[in-house]
Formats: sequence, C-alpha cells, structure tokens
Amino acid sequence: MLLKLKVKVKSLKPQFKVKKFLKIILFISFTFCIFSFAFAQDVPRFYGDEVVVTALRIPRLKSKVPWNTKLITRQEIEESSAVKLGDILRSVSGVSIKANGGLNSQISARFRGSNAQQVLVLLNGNRINSPSLGTFDLGDILLTDVERIEVVKAPLSALYGADAVGGVINIITQQPTDDPSASVKISYGEYSTQNFAVNAAAPNFSFSAGSLRSAGFRDNSDYKADNVALRLKHANVELGLKKYVAQKGSPGSLDFLTPQARQEDDNLFYDFSYSLDKLGFKATASRSILDQTYENPAWLLLSTHKTTTTNVNLEQAIDWFPGQTFLLGLDLRNDLSESTNSGNRSVDNKAVYIQDEIDILDQAKLVLGGRQDISSGYGNHFNPRIGCVFNPWEETFLKVSWGSSFKAPTIDDLFWARTTEPGYPSGVVTTEGNPNLRPETANSFEISLEKKLSSQSTAQLTFYQTSISDMIRWVNTSSSTIDSYWSPQNINRAQIQGVEFEYSRKIVERLSGFVNLTHQIAKDTKTDKFLDYAPQNQFNAGLKYKDRNGWRSNVLLKYVGERYTNLFNSNKLASYTVVDLSLAKEIENLTFKFNIDNLFGQEYAESYGFSDVYPMPGRRYNIGVSYKI
Repeated sequence: MLLKLKVKVKSLKPQFKVKKFLKIILFISFTFCIFSFAFAQDVPRFYGDEVVVTALRIPRLKSKVPWNTKLITRQEIEESSAVKLGDILRSVSGVSIKANGGLNSQISARFRGSNAQQVLVLLNGNRINSPSLGTFDLGDILLTDVERIEVVKAPLSALYGADAVGGVINIITQQPTDDPSASVKISYGEYSTQNFAVNAAAPNFSFSAGSLRSAGFRDNSDYKADNVALRLKHANVELGLKKYVAQKGSPGSLDFLTPQARQEDDNLFYDFSYSLDKLGFKATASRSILDQTYENPAWLLLSTHKTTTTNVNLEQAIDWFPGQTFLLGLDLRNDLSESTNSGNRSVDNKAVYIQDEIDILDQAKLVLGGRQDISSGYGNHFNPRIGCVFNPWEETFLKVSWGSSFKAPTIDDLFWARTTEPGYPSGVVTTEGNPNLRPETANSFEISLEKKLSSQSTAQLTFYQTSISDMIRWVNTSSSTIDSYWSPQNINRAQIQGVEFEYSRKIVERLSGFVNLTHQIAKDTKTDKFLDYAPQNQFNAGLKYKDRNGWRSNVLLKYVGERYTNLFNSNKLASYTVVDLSLAKEIENLTFKFNIDNLFGQEYAESYGFSDVYPMPGRRYNIGVSYKI
C-alpha cells in the first residue's frame, strides 16, 4: 500500500562528528601508506587483470574500462558472512544499502546519491527490475548460486536503457566448468537461523539448491526461503533457470506494528542464448516473473502484484580494424503487470544501441556509444555517452567519462487506481497515479585516477557529478489541513557531487587490507534540501589474514553517516558503525567457519516508518561447515 502521512518530527543525535570521522580516515589511510613502503615485495600481478563485461557488454580488462566497476568474486562471497545480495554490497564505495530489518526485510541499493529506482539490476545480463515498482528486492537473491557480481557506478542507459541512472548491478550465476566439482554447506546461527546449500558443476551443466530459515529477531519477522538454479550448455547454446520462493513475516516499524501481516514471494527467471563467438554474434531471450502477495488480516487487506518482463536481444560485435571494435544491438522488451493497485497493464519498448571502441596507440582507449528507446509508456529517448582511458605511465590510468541516462515512470506511478482510506491519525488519504508523468533525465560526469603504487598496493581517487531533472515524487497536492491527496509529480531537480577514495594493500605476505571513503552532497536544487537516504559520509575498512595451517580471518568495519528520511529534511537517521568478524579453518576439503555480525551490538536503523524506525538486528553468531569435492 502507498500511504503518505504526516509524521511527528524526531531528531536523532549523531554518534560521530564529521571532524572525528575524517581524523579516523586520515589515520587509517596514513597507516596503510606507511605499510606500502615498509613491506614492498615482488608478488604476482593483481591489478588490472580482472575481466569484466557489464560496462561495455564485451569482456574487457577492468583497467581498460572507462566506467567505474567493482568486481566481487566467488572467493570474496565465501569468505564473508553475507547470505544475500544486499549484504555483500555494503562495503562497496559509493553504495548505500537500505533494509527494513533482518532476513525477512526488503533490501535496496542506492548508488552515489541516487534512489533505488535509479539502479538497474541484471541477472546474467538480463533486466529483472519490477516494472510495477521500479526496483528489485536485493533480499530475494540468495548467494548460494552467485559466481560473481559486477557493480558499475555510472550511467549505462546508453547500453541498457531505462533506470540505469546511478548504475547497474549484474549478478552472474554459477556456470558450467571444464573440471567437475561439487560442494555442500550447512550452518546454524542466532534466532534459529539455518542455511543449507549444495552446488555441482561439470562441462555441460551447473546446479545449485539452497534453503534459508530463521525465526527472526522480532515478533512476526520469521523467514523461510528456497532457491534452485540450473544452467545447461551445449556447443553454442545455453539455457538457464532460477526459482526463488519465500514466506516472510512483515512486522512493520516500531510505531506502526503489523503483527499479523505476511508476504509471499514467488520469482522465476529463465533465459536462452545462442552465440557464435568467432563471428561476435549473440542472441538472447529471457523472462523474469515476480509474483508477490501481501496479506494483513487486521486491515482486511489482500494485495497481489505479478509482473512479467520478456526480453529479446540481438547483438553483433565487429572488429573493423586492429584496435577497433564496433557493437550493434537490438533490444525488444514487454513489461506486463497484474496488480490490485494498478490493474492489468502492458508496456512495450524497442531499442537499438551502438558502441565503438577505439584504441589510440598503446596509451589510450576511446569509447563512443548511444541508444534510442521507443516506448509505448513513456515516449522516445536517446542517450549518448563517451568515455576515455589514458595510460600515460606504467600502471597509471586516468579515466574520464560523460553520459546521459533516464528513469522511466513505473506502471504504479502511471496507473495506480484511485483509492481512499482512513488517514493517520485522522482525515482521509487519497492516492492516484499520474499518466502524464515524464521520465527523469540525468547527465553525469566522472574523472578517476587509478595508480598501482607498488607491487602490492593500489589507490583510486574519483570525482563524480550528476544532474537530474523531472524527478518523480509522490506529493500531497491537497490544500486541506486534514485530508490529503497523494499523486506522483515531476517536481524536483537534483544535483549530486561526490568524491571516492579507495586503497588496497598487501601489508605482509599473508595479511592484506583495504579502505574506502565516500563523501558527497546530494541536494534538491529547488529547495536546497538534501535528498533522502543519501548519506554525506561513508567509510569501509577490512583486514584479511590467512596462515600456512589453513586458518583465515576477516574483519570488516562499515560506517554510514547521518541520512535524512524525507525531502523536507525534518528527520534524520543517526550514523552508525558496524564491525563483522569471520574466522575459518580449512582441513583438506573441509572448511569450518564462525561468524559474528555486528560484533559490538550496535543499535541502528536504515529505514524509517511513520514516526519511528525499522530496527536492524543486533549481535549475531553463526557457525557452519562446508565440504568441497
């Protein structure tokens, strides 16, 4: 349901002052720099040799891609305590995660001051955002079958169309492997949390199944989910299937408890692809079905939301000359929504995109591209982009890019049926969609310097700026002091500027670490107010140690600064610091693991209700064992 209600202003005192925060950053960064020179040794090359595909739709070395890309590998996933997609993204610079509680809660990501509807989520390169809500719940992706995650913090509408304003998350699942393998994992933790997973892979298939259960840390916050994935491959043909089913309690915020509310999710994804690698041709057909049911007997409420996204993509890469690759693509999509809120609706989208990569001698790469979208729901839009990578000195990369992007109005924004309900604490609340909405449009600029400081350390400094027009917000257009009428309107303009600093270091032979810092100002330029849920400061740091006897340990610190919870800036969520600890022991094919999340029991919240928060869980323990063949 969509209720926009007047709330009591609540001021929360920050836990850390900005000056203290910056002193901590400078101290840790200085310490890492000292280590960089004190322990310089020759080690195998680890910078720039990671291959990524999302930013260019073609596999390329990460150092040669103009757009900022973070790669999370299967090894990093296994060494962490994360069980869901949203959890593993928390330590990525420039990414802010918003959750409504524990395992049962909805999780969304915001990139560099953007909102969740401005972040496009892909599964194996295929769009899975809900066309009705505009987002995808990152809590609905268990990490059981995830092989790697590519996070591109840049506008990618020139390749992927609508909603890639802040960036793109591409979830790449387990693939068939040349060497057969299998593994089984089981764990038990706080709140009777049980996690079981089995994986297998061979040259022609990969299979994964997982089950996650928890009683929850609040009343009616239990969670039960099952996930299964299968991928088949033969010659040039590949077929993928993924199924996720979950039953969740929905307890509400502390001021508006819903002890009887329940939610069920039933998601199905499948794709088919045919490729001719030598000719650079690939054809893909995919379908994403998101089926959600919400029921609250106390309100006599039952709402259902089912969306189906069907996509066909044809792509041809051509190496015209040595050092030049041309990409041409055709993208056809149908979005179908069947909802108790907005009825049965269908939107068609057709698009063509082009991209030209040009190597300039051995020291630079230029990428030009653009995409034309034609939609039955939100008109025609062309989005160009340009990016350059300069390599003036060995292991030094200067990246400069500009691109335009847009976010389409959701089906709910356009067609939400008029509803009238009792208000809180009094009056009447009316909500209704707006079929005359325009898409949000944005222009983004980024400049980044990446440097390998020694054989064991790298640093990256990035400045970014985004201007957004026609931002869509649900606003109260009623002049009444008692009743309200909420409808989406194009009323806001935003300006976002920020700086990211990242540093990684192999301190000694078996000890490595990283730090990253994000500072940004994200404001509504019409009101000079800060955008909601866009923290000005974020900081992450981690240490990883592995000895010769199979012991390994990870420590991760995450700091998130204050965030306003509305565009009026009348309420803030307090800053918080969370520390996670992981210990593991490897004995041949067996691995025993012990995790403590939120080691110091920090009380904090990432989401606000009507006049109080959705609390996050406190200290949690988990112990598990895995066996690999």
